[in-house]
Amino acid sequence: MRAPGWTKRLEAWLHVAVFKKFHEHCLIGDKPFFRKEMLAATRDLEEGYPLIRAEVDKLMERYDELTPFQTMSPDQESISDDDRWKFFFLKCAGIKFKKNIALLPDTMSIVGRHKQIVSAYLSILAPGKSLPQHQGPWSGVLRAHLGVIVPLAGGNPDYPLNRQHCHLIVANTVYLWKEGEVVFFDDTYPHEAHNPTKGIRVVLFMDVLRPMAHPYDWINRCILAVVWMLPYVWVPYFRHKKWEREFHG
Repeated sequence: MRAPGWTKRLEAWLHVAVFKKFHEHCLIGDKPFFRKEMLAATRDLEEGYPLIRAEVDKLMERYDELTPFQTMSPDQESISDDDRWKFFFLKCAGIKFKKNIALLPDTMSIVGRHKQIVSAYLSILAPGKSLPQHQGPWSGVLRAHLGVIVPLAGGNPDYPLNRQHCHLIVANTVYLWKEGEVVFFDDTYPHEAHNPTKGIRVVLFMDVLRPMAHPYDWINRCILAVVWMLPYVWVPYFRHKKWEREFHG
């Protein structure tokens, strides 16, 4: 399934047209990391962590059946070319994956309370897996992670806090994922992810509408309302529908 050339050109034009404007008119500033309290969903996500963790633990019993992200989204092929970065979709650009949601109903219930969360997935890094430096494609959203399963370096909770732990680097600033904790950042800055441990790392990965002054908020919402027309969304969507039939039976 190959995207028409004009849609790729449209994606590139939209990026150029709005990237700087959306950053300039962001109501909470323009920086790599934001205080997690600036995200309205943080309290619900962190308080709901035990429910989310229980559902994810159950899903991970089927880890081998999950598919690599780049298999769904060919745009990710430059980031990962093996089977050690997997995704489990719940919601993408407002499109809900109902069969997947049925396996994580409490997780989606918590996410669904917050309309500014337009996408939600599980991002799963295998032991020793790293994602090289890259940048998010759309400045109309910010990124939030909830650490769900975060293995400790050497399995030792007293191990020094350094890059031997699962960590995220955004614009040269290091964040160590922690179970039950939200991190809120701007993925349009250069960033990379690393799991140097011997365990599987899972985060609840969310796209959040960037809060912006009018009319930029309106422009962003209008574009996101029709983003399903672009191959960045519809190619993974139809690949996922095929995978769903195999996974859910």
